Amino acid sequence: MDARSSNWLRIGLYGGIHALQLLTAIITLAGIADQARYGPSGICILYIQDYKVDQANPGYYLFNANSSACSGIMGLSAASMLLALIIGAASLYYIVRAEFRAVRLIFGMAVISIVETLIAFLMAIIATIGINTTCNQFTLAGFSCGTIFSGGFFEQETTATYPKSLGVVNAAVVSSWICCLSWAAYAALEVLNWRNSV
Repeated sequence: MDARSSNWLRIGLYGGIHALQLLTAIITLAGIADQARYGPSGICILYIQDYKVDQANPGYYLFNANSSACSGIMGLSAASMLLALIIGAASLYYIVRAEFRAVRLIFGMAVISIVETLIAFLMAIIATIGINTTCNQFTLAGFSCGTIFSGGFFEQETTATYPKSLGVVNAAVVSSWICCLSWAAYAALEVLNWRNSV
């Protein structure tokens, strides 16, 4: 394989990884922002607790939803998007230009990608445990999680009902894991580049 086709292969590999990092971070952010929160207050329905019948209004259910997990996941996925753009642009710039990268730059990109892998892992863990905790509350009350989501949620101060899609929330959770894996793949490539350059 000549140098030119090897360079195109590297562009495709790195470009694909960075595109996957960006796309999965966007899906995670959008899915959580749109379907794991509801109402004017943006109540997060991850990690709900005490799902029980409203004694004052039989047929209605109450629960505690005090988690800031949605905001945390949204912040971490926004950071992942930003890093995917910056790191992706930098790594592709050096590959396209076929320029030599200093050992310190390679090391820095490896460290940043390892840290982002850990952050993406944390994001995925928070999202996974959050939706599992919520669905377990509904299941213990004898309901299907998807049925409760599609039936909707309401704030006590309003009369509006906010139906949500469990499928979209699950897609966001899966996307957060893929985001973590794509950062891990990139981190592995940069660690190999660093080891080969010293």
